[in-house]
Amino acid sequence: MRLFDLHCDTAIRLLSENQGLYDNSFHVSLKKAEYLQSYAQVMAIWISNKLTDSEGYSVFFAVKNNLEKEFNNDHNKVSLAKDFNTIEQIINSKKVAMILAVEDARILENDLSRLDILHSSGVRILTLNWSGITCIGGAHNTNIGLTDFGVQVVKKCFDLGIIPDISHCSFEGAKMTLELAKIANKPIIASHSDSYKINPHTRNLKDEDFLDISRLSGLVGINLCPEHLSNKNANIYDVIKHTEHYLSLGGENTIAMGSDLDGTSLPSGFTDIRDIEKIANEMQKINYSNELIDKIMFKNAYNFFTKNI
Repeated sequence: MRLFDLHCDTAIRLLSENQGLYDNSFHVSLKKAEYLQSYAQVMAIWISNKLTDSEGYSVFFAVKNNLEKEFNNDHNKVSLAKDFNTIEQIINSKKVAMILAVEDARILENDLSRLDILHSSGVRILTLNWSGITCIGGAHNTNIGLTDFGVQVVKKCFDLGIIPDISHCSFEGAKMTLELAKIANKPIIASHSDSYKINPHTRNLKDEDFLDISRLSGLVGINLCPEHLSNKNANIYDVIKHTEHYLSLGGENTIAMGSDLDGTSLPSGFTDIRDIEKIANEMQKINYSNELIDKIMFKNAYNFFTKNI
């Protein structure tokens, strides 16, 4: 199986719990992923809401530097990719490709020049919100849209080649970001967002937003967070329900995996990255073609990054 996953939170744990990328007690390690034929991972640097914006900006660099140290320790196994050609080269050489993301753009702290610094540091995906109201706008637990600064950030992301990510945005913020994307004719993603139609959680994505992302040739990642999958006892069948719904909206080329590993508890029957294979196996049981399974697990994301970084 090949996997191109749009979101995990392993990076912050590597630093805070002083463990290594190759072998650790987390959901994601290079050792646990060795069963995969090809593997690319968007490695998000999550900013805790216990930190001030300024502290979060400093933590980003501490986590990034630690992650780069881990890449150097495992240089025969993993490399950071800042453009598609590098992704292709890394995967073709049988190594793991890592793409850097920031989860919670409030660390820009009303300073647009920081976005240039993040880009030069390798960040290629920017999750605009995480919780509450920030300099960017409101998260999913608010009804606040983008601020004027948030609008500037989204526009500059398009100019720089950073992909805006509306997972965690309020419904209003998601709409505003999509309108800006339509004007710019640029894609956005919802890196780890399940379907609101299947489970009406504020973190989930409404059908009209999924359709807009799809029309813009963006991506939506299926999230393994139990509370987002179901309001009770989530399991693999709930993962399939969300996938099936997105497929019913014509999302064959839009759906990807956005597991949120190391950022959430997991559904019944899941322990770590090795269990993502169970999803592919279940899809085979219900007669998904091998081509469709590979699209969801790998190819849709791979094709997206071919064009957009």
